[in-house]
Amino acid sequence: MKKLVFLLTVAVAAGLLFVGCSGKKEQTAAADMPSFDPEKEYVVSIGAYGDLEKAYKAVMDTDDFKSTFPNVTVEFQTADFGGHHSRLTTVLAAGEATNDIEALEVGYIAKFVEGGGLTDLAAAPYNGVEVGKNIVDFAMSNATTSDGALVAMPVDIAPAVLFYRQSLVDEAGVSLENLESWDEFIEVGKKLVADRDGDGETDQFAIPNANEVAMTPLAGGKGGWFQDGKPLEPKEKFTKALTVVKKIREAGIDGDLGAWTGPWTQSFADGTVAATINGAWFGGALKTWIATDLSGDWRATRLPGDTLAALGGTYLSIPAEVPDEQKAVAWELIKYLTTSSNAQLTTFETIDAFPALTTVFDDPIMNEPVEYFGGQKVRQLYAEIAREIPNAAVSEYDAAILSVFGNAITDVLVNDASVEESYQTALNSVLAIAD
Repeated sequence: MKKLVFLLTVAVAAGLLFVGCSGKKEQTAAADMPSFDPEKEYVVSIGAYGDLEKAYKAVMDTDDFKSTFPNVTVEFQTADFGGHHSRLTTVLAAGEATNDIEALEVGYIAKFVEGGGLTDLAAAPYNGVEVGKNIVDFAMSNATTSDGALVAMPVDIAPAVLFYRQSLVDEAGVSLENLESWDEFIEVGKKLVADRDGDGETDQFAIPNANEVAMTPLAGGKGGWFQDGKPLEPKEKFTKALTVVKKIREAGIDGDLGAWTGPWTQSFADGTVAATINGAWFGGALKTWIATDLSGDWRATRLPGDTLAALGGTYLSIPAEVPDEQKAVAWELIKYLTTSSNAQLTTFETIDAFPALTTVFDDPIMNEPVEYFGGQKVRQLYAEIAREIPNAAVSEYDAAILSVFGNAITDVLVNDASVEESYQTALNSVLAIAD
């Protein structure tokens, strides 16, 4: 989703208050839960951010949705990314009333995954694990607690790829396809660095910023921070991530551009950068507003070394404070938005949010050439990667650890700290948090 990945570290660091369980409404026993009544008129509120309202309204305008839910009226409370999640953090912590359905970006799942405040959708009568059997495994894992509670349902995902400008790559006489390692990427990246106007200053770089690579060796940084109860283990996984970032900066192939600044946004259109690493959603951003005049020039390929990661994704949850009769209809809508092909494909076609539902990966639309990407069948690529991304266990500490590791990345990039020093500093901080 638009602007999600690059804002994640800042947003999480700004909101590390975990949502506690005390004072929360107990989940009603399945036998006492009211059922959805197709003869009853319902009004359902959805808390959304970014372009989600646009996408879900498109779904609700379809004949399939109207015939399925003729008795349901949907209202939206939409805010920007940061505002939405700040509001939700505050109201859940206070045990206050919320919307019947609340959207969550994947980076915020960890804040709620163990802390409470959201309805367990794995329990009866929801039985979300069975309902989500055709949703890509890693996404379901990212919303599941250590004791098997499911706090939200994945609705879209963001398999990470390397986007690149074909014309700039051709001009440099290199290829970004089938790179065997990040070291090879760095060597190729050096040839993409150029002084285009001949003034003695570099004005073309391989990628906008070294830090955009940081989470890809960590499967996107969504879980997987512990091994056998020990944080930041195995050590090599985390030192490798820091090493790659440090090597990219030292090689001088990144523009050190701040994400979502004017120069960063313009860099994709004016040729300042030849490539970037991001989730599938970013292809839609390039096409619709960042680099609209470059149709046919952008491409996408697998990450170097066939690294597998997800960078973004949206989940739908039901806060615990929602009245039981509203939970029944909220769950029906969530099931529809996450497991119906109509909803998944309509959302995808509207805002380029890649489906979490694997049964639509074989839909004909996934095999269509995409003009913006020079006729490349990029959706096939996204689907292939999505099927392969490994599951990662999540914990209540993940948001805090992500912030700590972000500081380690800053240390190696800005403060020229060694990888070993940065890792040890981060480990000590994590041990203090998770003790």
